[in-house]
Amino acid sequence: MQFYIHKIRVDKSSGNIVELAIYGKGEKKFAWVPIRFVTQLIRAGAPVNTYFQRGEKWVTGAKVVDFETDFLRTVANGTEKDNLESLPTERV
Repeated sequence: MQFYIHKIRVDKSSGNIVELAIYGKGEKKFAWVPIRFVTQLIRAGAPVNTYFQRGEKWVTGAKVVDFETDFLRTVANGTEKDNLESLPTERV
């Protein structure tokens, strides 16, 4: 199943991403999940991409990969939102 990340939560003090808003292809609701959950999805073979709104349309962005434990990065693909930090951000 394909998964999409469209928003991130960042720890105010450290600046690190702590949670990601993710949902499955065809789903209308998302869930906030810790980074470890997404790394486990990727290791299990599930494709994960950024997803963002351009005007009225939602667009698939960069592929998200597991760089190391609890650290994600994207494979830049030239889209305007080709990294996690360019997605809408909440500070907690």
